[in-house]
Amino acid sequence: MSAARPPRPTDLVALVTFDGVVRENQAVTRDRLGKPPGTPRPLSAAVEQWLHLGRWTWVSVRGRSIVGIATARELSAPSAWELDTLIDAGDDPDVVADLLRQAAQSAARANVTHVLLRAPSDAPAAQQAARAGFAKVLDERLWGGHLQVAATAEGVRDWREGDDVACFKLYSRALPVSARSVLAMTRQEANAVHERRWHERGRSLVGEHDGRIVGLARVSRSGGQFSLMVEPGHCDVAQALLAAVSERLTKTAVHRALIPACGADEEHALRDAGLEPGSEFTLFCHRTARPVLDEAHAAVRVVAPSRVVG
Repeated sequence: MSAARPPRPTDLVALVTFDGVVRENQAVTRDRLGKPPGTPRPLSAAVEQWLHLGRWTWVSVRGRSIVGIATARELSAPSAWELDTLIDAGDDPDVVADLLRQAAQSAARANVTHVLLRAPSDAPAAQQAARAGFAKVLDERLWGGHLQVAATAEGVRDWREGDDVACFKLYSRALPVSARSVLAMTRQEANAVHERRWHERGRSLVGEHDGRIVGLARVSRSGGQFSLMVEPGHCDVAQALLAAVSERLTKTAVHRALIPACGADEEHALRDAGLEPGSEFTLFCHRTARPVLDEAHAAVRVVAPSRVVG
């Protein structure tokens, strides 16, 4: 039987030993897509937690042995975290569930409303997430290859200040309500859960139709990664965005795009541009309810005692 808890200074030796062995990391972040797995660094994450540097670490202990480690970091706001390490060294599904449950409980104590987890769809974490209170947002597919776009970038321009509201409206039209109800229903929530580390805000593109934003693409700092989202029925805008993206990516790099599996127009445009579908992932979110206090005013009726006159 294992138990999950925050790491203690006495765990340093065990963390160092664990750190020296390459284990499968079941938490996938966008900035690591397409990169070698490498060795996760739970020791450095634990030290950052003790120094209050915006990282959190949990360990799963069986007897005197650490059999699992999870780490989380802030997304675009203190109210949202993403798990960037989730390792089970004991081959026990309860380890993953306990670590996820501990992360969710820590988030609630820290007034964090969203905890995101992306895992390979066939990984144990994807099977155990529901046990820890994580709800499925959507399935995603990683496309890869070399962009070969015949279309032109007509109607595409650089993202600029003031496009936030229009891009949130695009998000609301592009994703099904079942996904948005789990991930983000308001612009404030959408901004908080935005995965910002893998791209620069100044390297975003929007596609317009009749003066309205109906498509959005983001380009990574390096590594040839990009994202693509269009309003349903605008495959031509997706193709124009891909033409603009290909001009900004290096010609020699492998181009990669992580796209929701429900994005038919995006996937059609990617296939036409020469990319092929690859690994599949599932995005989960744990939402912590935050109580809202409001004053309720009610009329109070005072009943005067009756008097009997003799």
